[in-house]
Amino acid sequence: MALDFTSLGRGLALLFILFFTSVAVAQTTLSGSVLDTDQEPLIGATVTIKGTGTGTVTDLNGDFTLQAAADDVLVITYTGYQTFEQVVGNQTNFEIVLQSSTAELTEVVVVGYGTQRRRDLTGAVASAPLEAFREAPNTNILQSLNGTVPGLVVGQSTAAGEDASIQIRGQNSINGNTAPLIVLDGIIYAGRITDINPNDIASVDVLKDPSSKAIYGAQAANGVILITSKTGRGARKPSISYSGNYTTQNPTQDRRLLSREDYLLAARDVDYLNGYVGPDFTQINPDWTPENDAAFFAPILAGLANGTDFDWLGATQQNGFITDHSLSVSGATDKTTYFISGGYTDQQGIVLNDNYNRKTARVNLSVDVTDWLTIGTNSFGSFADYSGTSPSIGNVTSFSPLAAPRDADGNFIINPLGDNVLNPLLASDTDDRDIRNRLVGIFFGEIKFPFIPGLSYRVNYSNNYRFETRQNASVYEGGLSGAAFKNNNSTYDWTLNNILNYQVPLGPKHGLILTGVLERRRISFESTSARGVGFTNLGLSFNDLAQARLQFVESSAFEESFSSQMFRLAYDFQNRYLFTATARRDGFSGFAANNRSAVFPSASIGWVISEEGFMADNQLFDFLKLRVGYGINGNLTNRYSSLARILAGEDNRYIFGDGGQTLNGQGIQSLANPNLKWERTAGFNFGLDFAAVDGRISGNLDLYNSNTTDLLFNLVLPGITGFTSITSNVGEIKNNGIELNLNLEAIRKDNFNWTVGLNVARNRNEIVSLLGFDNDGDGREDDLTASGLFIGQPINTIFDYQVEGIYQLNDEIPAGYAPGTYRLRDVNGDGMITPDDRTVLGSSDPGFTLGLRNSISYGDFTFRFFFNAVQGGNDFYLGNNEALGVLTPGLAQSQNWYADIDYWSPNNPGATYRLPGTNTPFNGSQYFSRSFVRLQDVSLAYNLSKSLTEQLGLSSLKVFIAGKNLWTITDWEGWDPETDQGLNDSRPLLGGYSFGINVSF
Repeated sequence: MALDFTSLGRGLALLFILFFTSVAVAQTTLSGSVLDTDQEPLIGATVTIKGTGTGTVTDLNGDFTLQAAADDVLVITYTGYQTFEQVVGNQTNFEIVLQSSTAELTEVVVVGYGTQRRRDLTGAVASAPLEAFREAPNTNILQSLNGTVPGLVVGQSTAAGEDASIQIRGQNSINGNTAPLIVLDGIIYAGRITDINPNDIASVDVLKDPSSKAIYGAQAANGVILITSKTGRGARKPSISYSGNYTTQNPTQDRRLLSREDYLLAARDVDYLNGYVGPDFTQINPDWTPENDAAFFAPILAGLANGTDFDWLGATQQNGFITDHSLSVSGATDKTTYFISGGYTDQQGIVLNDNYNRKTARVNLSVDVTDWLTIGTNSFGSFADYSGTSPSIGNVTSFSPLAAPRDADGNFIINPLGDNVLNPLLASDTDDRDIRNRLVGIFFGEIKFPFIPGLSYRVNYSNNYRFETRQNASVYEGGLSGAAFKNNNSTYDWTLNNILNYQVPLGPKHGLILTGVLERRRISFESTSARGVGFTNLGLSFNDLAQARLQFVESSAFEESFSSQMFRLAYDFQNRYLFTATARRDGFSGFAANNRSAVFPSASIGWVISEEGFMADNQLFDFLKLRVGYGINGNLTNRYSSLARILAGEDNRYIFGDGGQTLNGQGIQSLANPNLKWERTAGFNFGLDFAAVDGRISGNLDLYNSNTTDLLFNLVLPGITGFTSITSNVGEIKNNGIELNLNLEAIRKDNFNWTVGLNVARNRNEIVSLLGFDNDGDGREDDLTASGLFIGQPINTIFDYQVEGIYQLNDEIPAGYAPGTYRLRDVNGDGMITPDDRTVLGSSDPGFTLGLRNSISYGDFTFRFFFNAVQGGNDFYLGNNEALGVLTPGLAQSQNWYADIDYWSPNNPGATYRLPGTNTPFNGSQYFSRSFVRLQDVSLAYNLSKSLTEQLGLSSLKVFIAGKNLWTITDWEGWDPETDQGLNDSRPLLGGYSFGINVSF
């Protein structure tokens, strides 16, 4: 058959046309990442080809892949950010940075085993405003949280290097753990927060409601605090940063003890029947002198004769200060991010030998080995020195100013008062070593499976090793024969968790992220202690205990383990309808075999109302979202509390046979409870998130209600059983509250900005049920009066006699009472004061808390100040401020006390407090409001202009001054209302001024 060259030519021409056409429209595989201005990945950003329905969404790392032609235009959208368009051209890899339109809503928040945009949250998750307190002189990151997050209550610290107490949304348990769970870089952290350098912390997020907490299940009933350390992400070139400051520390209240003359006057007042002339006892009786009063021993009388006027409180004080230095290097390349830091903190409290020294080192490193494999570590070490023993403030303040601590040769007087009470300053004259070190290494690897887009697997292996030593020697201990000891203990805490994340590709309208976790954790502790009593020579201090006449050796150990499995589903439709569900199963070795594991579920929904069509013409709200969540959380018991424990103590020793030697035996210490199980807290949270007026007003409103059942409680047993109590599950507690967080940009101009942050929170708890007994047959469950627990009342109820005044000289006074004693209310009206007259006076819990944060920037200056307040009204936030307690007449005369105590005497009938040394059959106490408003933090910072820093070869330079606890408004008398330290003997709250510098190269 002959070839038709004409047809062949036409065919070839057609092939060429098709070939070149296909080349012209050939599509290339594009890859890239979508980031915010802080170089953080934007998860779930939509990337589409303009004019088509083709598109994808970014994965958990903000990455995407897409097929597109050179002349296509990519359109990138993300709620809360400005839309961005990019022509493809010849480029195949993109790094797209979106500009925020509502910055707060697009913030990435840590939520446990992952992150979420704030706008996508369906639970109550709050982020601490750390940047507002970077200049504050805080040695502990918790000090930056006090009063800044609604529902979070952080106590003040009064000792150097002391960890503060923490509580989230009130108290949910009676005998169970009440502290929140701490998670550091994704791993549960059991240790001192003080060990973490605050300058290494990037963010702190707080999980508050049952649905968000449920991801940590059995340990989350009291809330979760997620701490994330800094990384080098976002820094495209190496950055060297130094920060340093010096802070003064002084008591916020200037209190003094009675001086010599006031002390003698107080002694006369206590013995007013002899010290003054009747009948009104306002004229001094010249025949009364300390020499003829049996309350004063010879050393005090000697001090009276020689003019001694010693300030015992002043002798225990030293100049307080804090010095803090931090140096870090951070940066990133295409494959590696790193943050390396070192820190040094030296704190000296105002009480003698109250010292704290901390050295820290951190290495955070992440390396992209391949496009699909990342490995890294978040590791740090903390080396703390608490060495030194401080004298007891309570003992010091009671010593007479007529007694001196040292003799003429400068040696300590063992018993300055002439009785058997030791000189309180002896405690400061000891050889003491207190070292507490910690090494934490978190090692991780992450695989992004290339053959399944959106699927990733991460493994974290954490090692937390704590080793401590306490050594002490004193010639004054052991009945003045000398004593010394050495204690060494170590704790090894390891965690292995496996996290599988799958961002399911369902198209641009749907977002679905599935997360599964398998976790294992074990804690091992061991301790060894050796001590000796009776030394002829303590020249070698605690380093040769073999010289002691009596020697003792003790040791102990424990182990506990956890096993957990978790699954979470997070779904959103068109960034409008959000749903999150979590189920976690936890097992803990501390519970009995019958209830060693439990499941803790949760579910929550969110509705972004502002995305609805009917809000299109809305001119007020930029963002409006409704949240509803429900969840169940657990609480742990103490290890071994469900088991029958044995004790090998001195009481269990026995002699076997006639003339036999003493042998060590074992005795049962506690009863087993094979049915002991978890406390369970179930609750709802209703929330509203909003932003308005172009983002100038934003905030959150949350209402919550929870019930805790199966309370862990130590039931008292009859003595005939041979045991005092058994840990059981009883009762129910109800907890509810409301929280408001409001942010306002009051002024927004090019050179002048003023932002205000306000948070208010109210929490109430109520005991619904206890043991379920009605022994008195009144149809109402019985209270546990001896334990201070009452049905229908808060856990921290104050139950006592009600003081109605002080008896005066001419009053009709019942038997057993005298002028200067408290007049107690006869509640039941039977004409007598008995224990039945005790009544509920209120609660020590706060009525509501409030924080007000202001930041004003003008040019290169930034001025910040923060007010923290707790209010209680008439019935809440009450404190016992009984000044002197119950003293015998002799002690009341010979002991000293603070000069600001307003005690009764015939010359001071309108006093607030009773006359010391006048005891009665029933001694009431006075309770006062602890409400306060405090200027907690204030700072002024100056950032050197960019032109000047460039001339100096610097990236930035900031100098600042700051103040801490500078001013308090309160009716509370004594040291401080927030620490509940009144007129009694306590360590004062400290305040001071700080001067510092931050510089980066």
